[in-house]
Amino acid sequence: MVGCMKEMLKKLVTLLIRITPKRSYCYMKAMPSYDDSAVAVYNSLPLERLEKVVWSYYNDEDRPPFEDRGKTIHVKKGSVRDFYYGIVSKYIFTTHGHFIPDVPKSQICVNMWHGMPFKAIGLLNHMPGRRDTYICATSPLYQKVMSDAFGVSCNRVLTVGSPRNDYLFAEGASIWNWMEIDRSQYAKVFIWLPTYRQSVVGDIRTDGLEVGNVYGMGTVDEGDFERFLERENCLCLVKAHPMSPKYEQTSSSHVLHIDEKWLWERGLLLYQVLGQMDFLISDISSVMVDFSLLDRPMIACFEDATEYMASRPMVFENIFDWLPASVVHHYSGLKQELQSLIRDEDPTAEKRGKLMRQFHQHIDGKATERLLKKVL
Repeated sequence: MVGCMKEMLKKLVTLLIRITPKRSYCYMKAMPSYDDSAVAVYNSLPLERLEKVVWSYYNDEDRPPFEDRGKTIHVKKGSVRDFYYGIVSKYIFTTHGHFIPDVPKSQICVNMWHGMPFKAIGLLNHMPGRRDTYICATSPLYQKVMSDAFGVSCNRVLTVGSPRNDYLFAEGASIWNWMEIDRSQYAKVFIWLPTYRQSVVGDIRTDGLEVGNVYGMGTVDEGDFERFLERENCLCLVKAHPMSPKYEQTSSSHVLHIDEKWLWERGLLLYQVLGQMDFLISDISSVMVDFSLLDRPMIACFEDATEYMASRPMVFENIFDWLPASVVHHYSGLKQELQSLIRDEDPTAEKRGKLMRQFHQHIDGKATERLLKKVL
Protein backbone atom coordinates (compact mmCIF):
# COMPACT_ATOMS: atom_id res chain seq x y z
CA MET A 1 0.00 0.00 0.00
CA VAL A 2 2.77 2.45 0.95
CA GLY A 3 4.67 1.54 -2.20
CA CYS A 4 1.62 2.24 -4.38
CA MET A 5 1.08 5.61 -2.72
CA LYS A 6 4.72 6.57 -3.27
CA GLU A 7 4.47 5.60 -6.93
CA MET A 8 1.28 7.63 -7.37
CA LEU A 9 2.89 10.63 -5.68
CA LYS A 10 5.94 10.35 -7.92
CA LYS A 11 3.72 10.34 -11.01
CA LEU A 12 1.79 13.35 -9.72
CA VAL A 13 5.00 15.28 -9.05
CA THR A 14 6.36 14.32 -12.47
CA LEU A 15 3.19 15.63 -14.14
CA LEU A 16 3.31 18.81 -12.07
CA ILE A 17 6.94 19.48 -13.01
CA ARG A 18 6.20 18.87 -16.69
CA ILE A 19 3.21 21.22 -16.95
CA THR A 20 4.36 24.05 -14.66
CA PRO A 21 5.91 27.05 -16.47
CA LYS A 22 9.56 27.59 -15.60
CA ARG A 23 11.28 30.74 -14.35
CA SER A 24 14.92 31.65 -14.87
CA TYR A 25 15.76 30.44 -11.37
CA CYS A 26 18.80 28.33 -10.53
CA TYR A 27 18.09 25.74 -7.85
CA MET A 28 21.09 24.34 -5.94
CA LYS A 29 20.46 20.99 -4.26
CA ALA A 30 23.54 19.41 -2.71
CA MET A 31 24.56 17.18 0.18
CA PRO A 32 26.08 18.52 2.38
CA SER A 33 24.06 21.71 1.97
CA TYR A 34 27.01 23.75 0.72
CA ASP A 35 28.92 21.10 -1.17
CA ASP A 36 32.14 22.23 -2.85
CA SER A 37 30.91 21.60 -6.41
CA ALA A 38 27.68 23.50 -5.79
CA VAL A 39 29.58 26.44 -4.29
CA ALA A 40 32.00 26.48 -7.23
CA VAL A 41 29.06 26.72 -9.63
CA TYR A 42 27.30 29.37 -7.53
CA ASN A 43 30.38 31.58 -7.44
CA SER A 44 30.58 31.51 -11.26
CA LEU A 45 26.91 31.78 -12.23
CA PRO A 46 26.10 34.63 -14.65
CA LEU A 47 23.62 36.32 -12.31
CA GLU A 48 22.63 38.88 -14.94
CA ARG A 49 20.88 36.04 -16.78
CA LEU A 50 19.03 34.73 -13.73
CA GLU A 51 16.12 36.02 -11.70
CA LYS A 52 17.06 34.14 -8.57
CA VAL A 53 19.37 31.51 -7.09
CA VAL A 54 17.82 29.13 -4.57
CA TRP A 55 19.87 27.07 -2.11
CA SER A 56 18.20 24.01 -0.55
CA TYR A 57 19.81 23.41 2.87
CA TYR A 58 19.51 20.54 5.36
CA ASN A 59 19.97 22.00 8.83
CA ASP A 60 19.16 25.38 10.35
CA GLU A 61 22.71 25.67 11.70
CA ASP A 62 24.28 25.20 8.24
CA ARG A 63 26.20 28.40 7.53
CA PRO A 64 26.99 29.35 3.91
CA PRO A 65 30.79 29.43 3.49
CA PHE A 66 30.63 32.14 0.82
CA GLU A 67 29.62 35.72 0.29
CA ASP A 68 26.06 36.29 -0.85
CA ARG A 69 26.23 37.46 -4.48
CA GLY A 70 22.70 38.84 -4.46
CA LYS A 71 19.51 37.38 -5.94
CA THR A 72 20.03 34.47 -3.52
CA ILE A 73 17.59 32.85 -1.10
CA HIS A 74 17.91 29.76 1.12
CA VAL A 75 15.06 27.28 1.67
CA LYS A 76 15.02 24.29 3.98
CA LYS A 77 15.08 20.87 2.36
CA GLY A 78 11.65 19.23 2.45
CA SER A 79 9.76 22.49 2.99
CA VAL A 80 6.93 23.74 0.79
CA ARG A 81 9.22 26.45 -0.61
CA ASP A 82 11.87 23.85 -1.39
CA PHE A 83 9.31 21.80 -3.27
CA TYR A 84 8.00 24.89 -5.10
CA TYR A 85 11.40 26.06 -6.34
CA GLY A 86 12.35 22.55 -7.38
CA ILE A 87 9.31 22.59 -9.67
CA VAL A 88 9.47 26.08 -11.17
CA SER A 89 13.25 26.48 -11.61
CA LYS A 90 14.66 26.29 -15.13
CA TYR A 91 18.13 25.26 -13.97
CA ILE A 92 19.01 22.66 -11.33
CA PHE A 93 22.45 21.68 -10.08
CA THR A 94 22.50 18.62 -7.85
CA THR A 95 24.97 16.20 -6.26
CA HIS A 96 22.59 13.45 -5.08
CA GLY A 97 19.59 13.56 -7.38
CA HIS A 98 16.32 15.45 -7.61
CA PHE A 99 12.61 14.81 -6.97
CA ILE A 100 12.07 12.64 -10.04
CA PRO A 101 14.36 10.33 -12.02
CA ASP A 102 13.25 11.55 -15.47
CA VAL A 103 13.87 15.27 -15.87
CA PRO A 104 11.52 16.97 -18.39
CA LYS A 105 12.82 18.99 -21.34
CA SER A 106 11.54 22.17 -19.72
CA GLN A 107 14.26 21.91 -17.08
CA ILE A 108 18.04 21.64 -17.35
CA CYS A 109 19.19 19.42 -14.51
CA VAL A 110 22.95 18.99 -14.10
CA ASN A 111 23.98 15.96 -12.07
CA MET A 112 27.42 16.91 -10.77
CA TRP A 113 27.42 13.80 -8.57
CA HIS A 114 29.76 13.61 -5.58
CA GLY A 115 32.85 12.07 -7.08
CA MET A 116 34.01 9.68 -9.77
CA PRO A 117 33.33 6.32 -8.14
CA PHE A 118 35.30 3.23 -7.34
CA LYS A 119 32.19 1.81 -5.65
CA ALA A 120 29.37 0.78 -7.97
CA ILE A 121 26.50 3.27 -8.06
CA GLY A 122 23.06 3.42 -9.66
CA LEU A 123 22.32 0.69 -12.17
CA LEU A 124 25.79 -0.78 -11.63
CA ASN A 125 24.74 -1.44 -8.03
CA HIS A 126 21.25 -2.76 -8.89
CA MET A 127 19.71 0.60 -7.96
CA PRO A 128 17.60 2.97 -10.08
CA GLY A 129 19.28 5.22 -12.63
CA ARG A 130 18.58 8.89 -13.36
CA ARG A 131 17.89 10.58 -16.67
CA ASP A 132 19.25 14.04 -15.97
CA THR A 133 19.89 16.54 -18.75
CA TYR A 134 23.62 16.40 -18.16
CA ILE A 135 26.03 14.48 -15.93
CA CYS A 136 29.58 15.54 -15.10
CA ALA A 137 32.55 13.26 -15.65
CA THR A 138 36.29 13.80 -15.50
CA SER A 139 37.43 11.72 -18.50
CA PRO A 140 36.23 9.38 -21.27
CA LEU A 141 36.85 6.47 -18.86
CA TYR A 142 34.39 7.91 -16.36
CA GLN A 143 32.05 9.14 -19.09
CA LYS A 144 31.30 5.48 -19.84
CA VAL A 145 31.02 4.62 -16.14
CA MET A 146 28.52 7.41 -15.46
CA SER A 147 26.56 6.62 -18.63
CA ASP A 148 26.16 3.00 -17.55
CA ALA A 149 25.43 3.91 -13.92
CA PHE A 150 22.60 6.33 -14.68
CA GLY A 151 21.24 4.86 -17.91
CA VAL A 152 21.86 7.81 -20.23
CA SER A 153 23.70 8.12 -23.51
CA CYS A 154 27.34 9.17 -23.41
CA ASN A 155 26.59 12.44 -25.21
CA ARG A 156 24.75 13.61 -22.09
CA VAL A 157 27.81 12.93 -19.91
CA LEU A 158 30.11 15.93 -20.16
CA THR A 159 33.83 15.35 -19.68
CA VAL A 160 34.31 18.82 -18.23
CA GLY A 161 35.69 17.69 -14.89
CA SER A 162 34.26 18.03 -11.39
CA PRO A 163 33.63 21.64 -10.27
CA ARG A 164 34.85 20.93 -6.74
CA ASN A 165 38.28 20.05 -8.08
CA ASP A 166 38.84 23.68 -9.06
CA TYR A 167 39.39 24.41 -5.37
CA LEU A 168 42.36 22.03 -5.28
CA PHE A 169 44.27 24.72 -7.15
CA ALA A 170 43.33 27.59 -4.81
CA GLU A 171 46.03 29.93 -3.49
CA GLY A 172 47.42 28.55 -0.24
CA ALA A 173 48.59 31.32 2.10
CA SER A 174 45.13 32.66 2.95
CA ILE A 175 43.77 29.12 3.42
CA TRP A 176 46.34 28.36 6.13
CA ASN A 177 45.37 31.62 7.81
CA TRP A 178 41.67 30.72 7.70
CA MET A 179 42.50 27.29 9.14
CA GLU A 180 44.46 29.03 11.92
CA ILE A 181 47.40 26.67 11.36
CA ASP A 182 51.04 27.72 11.25
CA ARG A 183 52.29 25.49 8.44
CA SER A 184 55.92 26.17 9.31
CA GLN A 185 55.56 24.31 12.62
CA TYR A 186 55.17 20.89 10.96
CA ALA A 187 57.33 18.73 8.74
CA LYS A 188 54.26 17.35 6.95
CA VAL A 189 50.56 18.11 7.05
CA PHE A 190 48.18 15.54 5.63
CA ILE A 191 44.52 14.58 5.78
CA TRP A 192 42.63 11.34 6.44
CA LEU A 193 39.28 11.08 4.65
CA PRO A 194 37.64 7.66 5.11
CA THR A 195 34.40 6.72 3.41
CA TYR A 196 31.46 5.53 5.48
CA ARG A 197 30.83 1.92 6.43
CA GLN A 198 27.43 2.58 7.96
CA SER A 199 25.41 5.49 6.57
CA VAL A 200 22.95 7.38 8.75
CA VAL A 201 21.66 9.84 6.13
CA GLY A 202 20.79 9.47 2.47
CA ASP A 203 20.97 5.90 1.20
CA ILE A 204 20.94 3.97 4.52
CA ARG A 205 23.21 0.95 4.24
CA THR A 206 26.18 -0.87 5.73
CA ASP A 207 29.20 -1.97 3.71
CA GLY A 208 32.27 -3.61 5.19
CA LEU A 209 32.91 -3.50 8.93
CA GLU A 210 31.62 -0.66 11.10
CA VAL A 211 34.31 -0.49 13.79
CA GLY A 212 33.01 2.49 15.74
CA ASN A 213 35.75 5.02 15.04
CA VAL A 214 36.18 7.85 12.57
CA TYR A 215 39.08 6.13 10.78
CA GLY A 216 37.10 3.11 9.59
CA MET A 217 40.01 0.96 10.74
CA GLY A 218 39.64 -1.43 13.66
CA THR A 219 43.37 -1.96 14.24
CA VAL A 220 44.22 1.72 14.59
CA ASP A 221 45.68 2.67 17.99
CA GLU A 222 44.73 6.31 18.43
CA GLY A 223 47.16 6.92 21.29
CA ASP A 224 50.03 5.36 19.37
CA PHE A 225 49.06 7.34 16.27
CA GLU A 226 49.22 10.58 18.25
CA ARG A 227 52.66 9.69 19.63
CA PHE A 228 53.87 8.71 16.15
CA LEU A 229 52.80 12.07 14.74
CA GLU A 230 54.47 13.91 17.60
CA ARG A 231 57.76 12.09 17.01
CA GLU A 232 57.61 12.84 13.30
CA ASN A 233 56.41 16.42 13.87
CA CYS A 234 53.39 15.97 11.61
CA LEU A 235 49.80 17.20 11.69
CA CYS A 236 46.96 14.96 10.54
CA LEU A 237 43.55 16.44 9.78
CA VAL A 238 40.74 13.90 10.07
CA LYS A 239 37.26 14.33 8.63
CA ALA A 240 34.46 11.78 8.80
CA HIS A 241 32.28 11.17 5.76
CA PRO A 242 29.11 13.33 5.98
CA MET A 243 26.93 10.21 5.75
CA SER A 244 28.70 8.33 8.56
CA PRO A 245 27.71 8.23 12.24
CA LYS A 246 28.98 10.96 14.56
CA TYR A 247 31.97 9.72 16.53
CA GLU A 248 33.42 11.10 19.74
CA GLN A 249 36.55 12.97 18.73
CA THR A 250 39.20 14.99 20.54
CA SER A 251 41.70 17.15 18.68
CA SER A 252 45.26 17.65 19.87
CA SER A 253 48.41 19.40 18.74
CA HIS A 254 49.02 16.72 16.09
CA VAL A 255 45.51 15.43 15.24
CA LEU A 256 42.85 17.92 14.16
CA HIS A 257 39.30 16.62 13.73
CA ILE A 258 37.22 18.75 11.38
CA ASP A 259 33.72 18.64 9.92
CA GLU A 260 31.45 20.82 7.76
CA LYS A 261 30.68 23.11 10.71
CA TRP A 262 34.40 23.67 11.37
CA LEU A 263 34.99 24.45 7.69
CA TRP A 264 31.98 26.67 7.08
CA GLU A 265 32.53 28.76 10.23
CA ARG A 266 35.92 29.68 8.75
CA GLY A 267 34.53 30.36 5.29
CA LEU A 268 36.33 27.28 3.99
CA LEU A 269 35.53 24.34 1.75
CA LEU A 270 37.02 20.87 2.12
CA TYR A 271 38.73 20.96 -1.27
CA GLN A 272 40.46 24.25 -0.49
CA VAL A 273 41.99 22.49 2.50
CA LEU A 274 42.65 19.28 0.56
CA GLY A 275 44.65 21.20 -2.04
CA GLN A 276 47.16 22.26 0.65
CA MET A 277 47.88 18.77 1.97
CA ASP A 278 51.20 16.98 1.42
CA PHE A 279 49.41 13.66 1.01
CA LEU A 280 46.10 11.90 1.57
CA ILE A 281 44.93 8.84 3.50
CA SER A 282 41.63 7.31 2.42
CA ASP A 283 40.30 3.86 1.54
CA ILE A 284 37.90 3.31 -1.37
CA SER A 285 36.68 6.90 -1.60
CA SER A 286 36.38 8.87 -4.83
CA VAL A 287 38.44 11.63 -3.22
CA MET A 288 41.51 9.69 -4.38
CA VAL A 289 40.48 10.21 -8.01
CA ASP A 290 40.25 13.95 -7.33
CA PHE A 291 43.50 14.20 -5.36
CA SER A 292 45.38 12.45 -8.17
CA LEU A 293 45.02 15.73 -10.10
CA LEU A 294 47.73 17.12 -7.84
CA ASP A 295 50.03 14.11 -8.41
CA ARG A 296 50.76 13.80 -4.70
CA PRO A 297 51.10 10.56 -2.69
CA MET A 298 48.19 8.66 -1.19
CA ILE A 299 47.63 5.71 1.13
CA ALA A 300 44.52 3.53 0.93
CA CYS A 301 43.68 1.94 4.31
CA PHE A 302 41.39 -0.89 3.28
CA GLU A 303 41.43 -3.20 6.26
CA ASP A 304 37.96 -4.62 5.56
CA ALA A 305 38.33 -4.99 1.78
CA THR A 306 36.95 -8.56 1.70
CA GLU A 307 33.88 -7.71 3.76
CA TYR A 308 33.33 -4.42 1.94
CA MET A 309 33.40 -5.92 -1.53
CA ALA A 310 31.11 -8.74 -0.45
CA SER A 311 28.27 -6.24 -0.11
CA ARG A 312 29.30 -3.45 -2.49
CA PRO A 313 30.39 -4.16 -6.07
CA MET A 314 33.21 -2.15 -7.60
CA VAL A 315 33.19 -0.19 -10.85
CA PHE A 316 36.42 -1.79 -12.04
CA GLU A 317 37.62 -5.38 -11.92
CA ASN A 318 40.79 -5.92 -9.87
CA ILE A 319 40.05 -2.72 -7.98
CA PHE A 320 43.47 -2.56 -6.34
CA ASP A 321 44.98 -1.98 -9.79
CA TRP A 322 42.87 1.17 -10.00
CA LEU A 323 43.75 2.73 -6.65
CA PRO A 324 46.37 5.50 -7.13
CA ALA A 325 47.81 4.76 -3.72
CA SER A 326 49.81 2.40 -1.56
CA VAL A 327 47.30 -0.09 -0.12
CA VAL A 328 47.54 -1.21 3.51
CA HIS A 329 45.35 -3.63 5.46
CA HIS A 330 46.56 -3.01 9.01
CA TYR A 331 47.61 -0.09 11.18
CA SER A 332 51.21 -1.32 11.29
CA GLY A 333 51.34 -1.11 7.49
CA LEU A 334 49.93 2.41 7.62
CA LYS A 335 52.77 3.58 9.88
CA GLN A 336 55.36 2.05 7.56
CA GLU A 337 53.89 3.83 4.54
CA LEU A 338 53.64 7.10 6.46
CA GLN A 339 57.31 6.89 7.37
CA SER A 340 58.16 6.49 3.67
CA LEU A 341 56.12 9.54 2.69
CA ILE A 342 57.54 11.64 5.53
CA ARG A 343 61.00 10.82 4.13
CA ASP A 344 59.76 12.09 0.73
CA GLU A 345 59.75 8.64 -0.80
CA ASP A 346 56.99 8.10 -3.35
CA PRO A 347 56.59 4.38 -4.12
CA THR A 348 53.44 4.70 -6.24
CA ALA A 349 54.42 7.73 -8.35
CA GLU A 350 54.56 5.84 -11.66
CA LYS A 351 51.26 4.02 -11.11
CA ARG A 352 49.56 7.19 -9.92
CA GLY A 353 50.73 9.14 -12.96
CA LYS A 354 49.34 6.55 -15.36
CA LEU A 355 46.00 6.45 -13.56
CA MET A 356 45.79 10.23 -13.39
CA ARG A 357 45.85 10.40 -17.18
CA GLN A 358 42.99 7.90 -17.34
CA PHE A 359 40.99 9.60 -14.59
CA HIS A 360 41.32 13.17 -15.88
CA GLN A 361 41.02 14.62 -19.35
CA HIS A 362 41.84 18.11 -18.04
CA ILE A 363 44.65 18.76 -15.55
CA ASP A 364 43.62 22.22 -14.41
CA GLY A 365 41.19 24.20 -12.24
CA LYS A 366 38.70 25.17 -14.94
CA ALA A 367 35.98 22.51 -14.63
CA THR A 368 33.29 24.99 -13.54
CA GLU A 369 34.07 27.29 -16.44
CA ARG A 370 33.77 24.42 -18.93
CA LEU A 371 30.54 23.16 -17.36
CA LEU A 372 28.73 26.50 -17.40
CA LYS A 373 29.73 27.12 -21.01
CA LYS A 374 28.02 23.83 -21.91
CA VAL A 375 24.80 24.10 -19.92
CA LEU A 376 23.86 27.79 -19.65
